[in-house]
Amino acid sequence: MALAIKDKISSDGPMRAKMGWGGARNRRDRTSCYLSRKQCEGLIEAAQFAELIGLGFNRHWTVHYEKAGIVELDAPQFIGHLLKLVRDYARPKADRFTALWVRESGEGKGGHVHILMHLPLGRTMRGRTCKWIRLAGGTSRAGVSHVVSIAGRLAAADNGSEHYRHNLAFVLGYVLKCADIVAGEALTLRRFGERAYIIGKRCGSSQNIGSRSRLASRAIAECL
Repeated sequence: MALAIKDKISSDGPMRAKMGWGGARNRRDRTSCYLSRKQCEGLIEAAQFAELIGLGFNRHWTVHYEKAGIVELDAPQFIGHLLKLVRDYARPKADRFTALWVRESGEGKGGHVHILMHLPLGRTMRGRTCKWIRLAGGTSRAGVSHVVSIAGRLAAADNGSEHYRHNLAFVLGYVLKCADIVAGEALTLRRFGERAYIIGKRCGSSQNIGSRSRLASRAIAECL
């Protein structure tokens, strides 16, 4: 993957809030305008780890939750509900589901979320996204949901070709475009510094590629 982390992320990095150590920074009404360097590093590491364990992302799902009637304060809960519905659909291979997400907002677009995910082969999202949006509490209408296959076909993630890696790096770079200037320059992102005012949690990942899983995997590797 073209994107790289120059320094190792510490154990008290961006996923700390998810592990229950977030304190004030994990308030439901906390506001932010950019992704921090630590958040960007955590998302990049999560994407790299997903590929390492054979669950590289094969879909990019964009959900315009504001168009679906979801207010900013309720967006994190709405996104969590969406991901649970997709994970439940992946059963009995729910452990083969990985995802990361980043919220954005913008004039003319409103609040929306980019979700990169690995859904097991044989599971299709066609005809299901509208139902999931309604079950999560939103209203399904034109322009709310858009799904594309990364690298053009679902099997590309399993093949791990150079074409797939190039496309994944491009998509990941795209969802990191709200990185602040410090993060963008430090991580040599092609696009960064785009302001997006967000209330509440700004980004996250599924637990199987989160910081705790990555640390556990490194500990096991060191013991071998």
